[in-house]
Amino acid sequence: MESDDAMMSRLRFFVLMSLFLALLFILSMFIGRYNVFSQGLLLDNEALNVIYGIRLPRIIIGVLVGLSLGISGAVMQSLFRNPLAGPSILGVSQGSAVGAAVAILLGLQYIYVHFLATITGLLAVLFTWVLAASIRYGGSTLRLVLAGIAVSAFASAVIGLIKYLADPYDKLPQIVFWLMGSLAGTTWIQVTYALPLIIAGTIVVLALRWILNVLALGDDEARALGVNVKLTRLALIVASTLVTATATSVAGVISWIGLLSPHIVRRLIGYDNRWVIPGSALVGAILLLLCDDIARSLIVTELPLGVVTSFLGAPLFMAILRYARPIGGEK
Repeated sequence: MESDDAMMSRLRFFVLMSLFLALLFILSMFIGRYNVFSQGLLLDNEALNVIYGIRLPRIIIGVLVGLSLGISGAVMQSLFRNPLAGPSILGVSQGSAVGAAVAILLGLQYIYVHFLATITGLLAVLFTWVLAASIRYGGSTLRLVLAGIAVSAFASAVIGLIKYLADPYDKLPQIVFWLMGSLAGTTWIQVTYALPLIIAGTIVVLALRWILNVLALGDDEARALGVNVKLTRLALIVASTLVTATATSVAGVISWIGLLSPHIVRRLIGYDNRWVIPGSALVGAILLLLCDDIARSLIVTELPLGVVTSFLGAPLFMAILRYARPIGGEK
């Protein structure tokens, strides 16, 4: 049974994080190189068009991407009992990057870039799963990790080949900028594309989050408690892959958010995945919105979002690891 103090602490965390995210969401609409208050507090039509047509869809996608990476990171760290696991551990990010790079090389419209990136991200994890089944070394978790490393390496080689073949004056800069991650140019089309896929994957993860606590006890113990280990693990991996592939397809490769968010949440409210999963979604959305605000307002030209997350994420992660405990439900 949870103590009243622990429950109140968690409730305070979610209330404060939700309020902070709502405040940041509102403030982000007024952050940028264009001053929407140039005519005073009363916004003119041009300012409203900037907010509604440019900033609002970008902010919504930022929340969705941060939420997706936070959830996926928490699931992967718990499933693999590895504090260094992230959304890309099974090759989904590099797989999505291959699809996007191919679509850009072929000169396809951006909606097809998103679609192809999502499909190749899902295919990469399918290849990881099939490859893991053929490996005879180690347990099922280790085999998945090893297969994910192999698929990611192969995908990186394909991306390198595509960059070599790309037109250095046109396609190559587009591919490189996409690979560094950015929310620039986000429209309502991306929101319409990403929203249902991310919601679907998130619902599955939230519905199964309590089983992650059981899986942390070990496969034999989970089976003894009536859990279908293979089916549950597959459902969680597919749902996490779907949200990660979708997020990567609309924002590019964004590092550190999925790795950091669960660690921050565990430091604040403990290791219970019933709370860590939704908490990681909130913290991931907050971190990504903060980084995106910095990326589009720090200097005259916009910085790649992935560069900003790396600059902020690496030192913060080292600070968190000083006090981190093993993943797997330990108290």
